[in-house]
Amino acid sequence: MFSKIFVTSIVLATMGLTRAGLSSAVSLTDTTLPPTPVTVENGRLLWDNGDPVYLFGANYSAPFAYGYRAIARRGIDHKAAIDIDVDHMTRLKLNAYRIHVWDKAISDKEGNLIDNEYLELFDYLMMRLQEHGIRAIITPIAWWGTGYPEQDPAEPGFAVGYSKNDMNEKPALIAAQQRYLTQFMAHKNRYTGQPLGSDPEIIAFELFNEPKHRLAPQKSATYIETLIKTVKDAGVTKPLFYNISEQGDQRDFAKAVCNTSIDGIAYQWYPTGLLKYSALNTNVLPAVSTYTNPFSDISGCSDKARMIYEFDAADITNSVTYPAMARSFRDAGFQWATQFAYDPAVIADSNSDYNTHYLNLLYTPAKAISLMIAGEEFRNLPQDYEAPDYPQSNQFHHTTLDYLADLAVFDDTKQFYYTNSTTRSPKDVDSLTHIAGVGSSELVKYTGSGAYFLDKLGDSQWRLEVFPDVINLQDPHQNSSLNREVSRLSVKANSMTLFLPGLGERFGVTGVNDGNNYQSQASGGNFVVTPGVYWLSPSEAKPPGDIDSAYYLPPIKPGETIVTHQPQRQRTLGDTLTFSATVQSVTPNPLVTLNVRYEGHSDFVTLPMQQGDKGVYQVTLPNDNTWKLSGKLEYAFTITDGNTTVTYPGKQRGKPQDWDFSNNAYYHTILQPAGSPVLLFNPSEARGTFVPPQNTVSWPASSATTDGETVTLKVFDDNLQSGGPLLRTDLPKNATLIDRTLKKYNAIALRVRSLGNSDRLQFGVIANDGLAYGTDFTVSDEWKTLILPVSALKPTATLLTRAYPMFMPVTMGPFDEQPPLDIHQITGLQFILPPLKRAPKNGWRGIEVGKVALVKME
Repeated sequence: MFSKIFVTSIVLATMGLTRAGLSSAVSLTDTTLPPTPVTVENGRLLWDNGDPVYLFGANYSAPFAYGYRAIARRGIDHKAAIDIDVDHMTRLKLNAYRIHVWDKAISDKEGNLIDNEYLELFDYLMMRLQEHGIRAIITPIAWWGTGYPEQDPAEPGFAVGYSKNDMNEKPALIAAQQRYLTQFMAHKNRYTGQPLGSDPEIIAFELFNEPKHRLAPQKSATYIETLIKTVKDAGVTKPLFYNISEQGDQRDFAKAVCNTSIDGIAYQWYPTGLLKYSALNTNVLPAVSTYTNPFSDISGCSDKARMIYEFDAADITNSVTYPAMARSFRDAGFQWATQFAYDPAVIADSNSDYNTHYLNLLYTPAKAISLMIAGEEFRNLPQDYEAPDYPQSNQFHHTTLDYLADLAVFDDTKQFYYTNSTTRSPKDVDSLTHIAGVGSSELVKYTGSGAYFLDKLGDSQWRLEVFPDVINLQDPHQNSSLNREVSRLSVKANSMTLFLPGLGERFGVTGVNDGNNYQSQASGGNFVVTPGVYWLSPSEAKPPGDIDSAYYLPPIKPGETIVTHQPQRQRTLGDTLTFSATVQSVTPNPLVTLNVRYEGHSDFVTLPMQQGDKGVYQVTLPNDNTWKLSGKLEYAFTITDGNTTVTYPGKQRGKPQDWDFSNNAYYHTILQPAGSPVLLFNPSEARGTFVPPQNTVSWPASSATTDGETVTLKVFDDNLQSGGPLLRTDLPKNATLIDRTLKKYNAIALRVRSLGNSDRLQFGVIANDGLAYGTDFTVSDEWKTLILPVSALKPTATLLTRAYPMFMPVTMGPFDEQPPLDIHQITGLQFILPPLKRAPKNGWRGIEVGKVALVKME
């Protein structure tokens, strides 16, 4: 098909490769599923052979809304874009798809279905998904406009101009929904020939996306029954679901829904809220250790099947959260879970589709492998699985989670998957048939930063699939813009060394995707590899004719040298000073040096840097008298890449030692005298670290006094007596403590005052395991610097992040076995106002906070 060749040839021309087709390929992932139909018995989704349904996957919106427009603006064929993403979702072993169809785009004012380009692309997507064994639950009515994150364009649909409440209240709108649902179910997919309502690969329908009801519960139930009858009268015999969680903890509404003839109830989970507009640098594993379902004890609900229609740890870049969420879903009895939302690869460099989410195999490889692990656990945990309590739950079934290492490892003896470099030994190397990872392991040493997959073929042959390196250029969770490049793919040669059963140290490496003519012999298990598909064999036999040679990539910019680095704002004399930079180069082994000096000095000290995994170069300053003075260090990284020498920051040609070097911009860090305060919270830099807790009673506001810049936390009027959660913060990336020398620091200095009369404050620090340690004390209405001994901080309840659904818990813990606080592990702070016996007479309450720092107390 021309559309496929168009999109891949743009990029693969830079690699000298082309794409091979799928038609004769042998599947490398088990997509064999029981046949449909699906039924609900005693609250469980069952295949027609009686086995329980467990399907796990993603939402994906390329045929609709902003995704459709953004792909068009890039000048890329939509079907080619879909082909890439479906292939990659299959590679991740996803077998579930869900989307809320944008009815405003495919209907008219009366509710008649419009067969337009959006519906045609939806048909195409469904055909492609079904080719790969991916089953679907479709939500026909979204209500949402198609604009987000832009303004809504002019739309023809029946829901335009009405609220969600109107949808279940106004008779004319309900009639339009009935007409639309009837025609939607009758629509015949032009590629498969199957009407949507009877398509065997669509296992169920969710009637309405995130409805809002303000009518009495019984009237809401009448509306739901109207939709159920409409769909069944259209000939649909599949299970039907209705949302129960969007209303919040409204038990009367939940009872009414569960007393209808609906077959299943739908929930969502966004444990970190939505739209922070910056990355959340904190451990949320405690928040996802349990899914709280307040309706589980309602008798009518026990007979309903349960699905998670959308979930994500929004604004999170780490790779440990998805497996924990999958574990909690199974613990709560869910049989379907679909992440929101998988980013189309052709626009994922901008993360502009849904900026609070970010998931794509190419651009977020560690998170993608994490989702793959989550799917394995969701599908294969025991039927009546009960999760252990946190933090013991970080090791469960076949998975181990390590937040500090940003590492999830899955090992069931047949499959070995890891999201970052690991030293964990596989349980049974000789039994392995599938390996996937990012970084290095005891089986694979790899210098690239993209994902790779190894699948055993026969006794000693393996298929290797390598994806491009990815360069993270900036925070991906800022406001959306198709013109902002948050990540970039890079096609370059990397070193790979394999230690796989049957291969030995010398084996043939043969490129098999179209245009990939690479052929080499590994020595000591080592060879050089570029993105593509390869056949590995210890013999000289040719690759089998039915090997899967398909390989899809979006357009990729020509290679260039790029350096990314996170400066630290301060260090203490005596600390080990290690500088790290991620270098994406054109050549496999560029020369990278650190140039460093005290600000004001004329000469730089030049130190060679050593390459590690994923393009990370490091060097530690010598422990000599050169770096024994306090002051500001300024430094830069110089990269000689082929015939080009450039220096960062600024990407200036040449090096700082050159007589004509014109770059005056350098990275900086402050070397402080031993014993200097170590900042944990600086209001002038704190805005991006604010994390609203669940059920917060105040929104933080910047303020300034004669004492400096501060943060005001004024309590909402209806919480003056009860108080509650005020604020949670994480440490900024330029102020981590894990490698600091803090042995003699034993207290926390807190600059604070009450906004009303004398009050009390519960203050806590959050460790890297996500658990809190705190104390409470009196706060006066005058500015004071309070000194809190670290020994006074005891295990306390952890403020959880603001979540959807809103009935999720506010706090978690403390735990009986919570270990003593290690101040190196502090990753954030929390502030809570305890309740008062009576409301304050002056009618307002709150606190104002200045700097918070670790200090030494004699």
